[in-house]
Amino acid sequence: MILSYYDNGKNGDIVLFIHGTASANDVWEKQYKILKSNYRTIGIDLRGHGKSVNPGGICTTDVHMNDLKETLDYIGISKPVTIIGHSFGAVLALRFAEEYPDSVSKLLLVSLPPKVPEVLHRYYNWLLGKPVDLLKKTTRFALKLPIKRRHKLALISDMSIVRQIWRDSISWDFLSNTPKVICPIHFSVGRYDYIALKSSIKILHRTMPNSSYRVFDFASHTCMEDVPKEFNEWVIKSLSL
Repeated sequence: MILSYYDNGKNGDIVLFIHGTASANDVWEKQYKILKSNYRTIGIDLRGHGKSVNPGGICTTDVHMNDLKETLDYIGISKPVTIIGHSFGAVLALRFAEEYPDSVSKLLLVSLPPKVPEVLHRYYNWLLGKPVDLLKKTTRFALKLPIKRRHKLALISDMSIVRQIWRDSISWDFLSNTPKVICPIHFSVGRYDYIALKSSIKILHRTMPNSSYRVFDFASHTCMEDVPKEFNEWVIKSLSL
């Protein structure tokens, strides 16, 4: 499936952005702006998110991986890219680098969940049931409220795809099965992130020698929105290493 995507069409090294669950490539707008002069920036909408449709059927992590590969081939990307992924987007980025090592030069993984806590999994299984269905009925009103951009993007995401991603997340365990990635990796996480625990990411960082680790003191799961200035400085520095 060819996904909807943003491409600034510039010459230069390519930076590919992958958003997280219940989001869209619009969440990276501030990063697109700071990189527009020196990089070709591409951001995709995963199926059922943003402007990408949900064609139906079972949608596993492997399906999202195939979507990503097909879309990059369609765009005509032939040289290695740097991938900046958030949450589930970071999971996809890590998997992609394992599957296609020659296609990835560097990873910037934001709020990667190495292993989702069981209690959190149970909570979101409940939340993504009737509570979300009720909230979706008030979407038109909720979109007018002064809430985070990512929360607004969540309201317009396809909930069947979101539920499938969350069901898949029970199998994520990068702590027991360290990813075999050869490119440099830069991890970042918010100190108050309750989905991607900083302690777990620190353990993963220690098991992957070609990596760095950054904690944003005043951020939760969406560092790019919580501390945009610090986050952008980290992005620029990590890209230059």
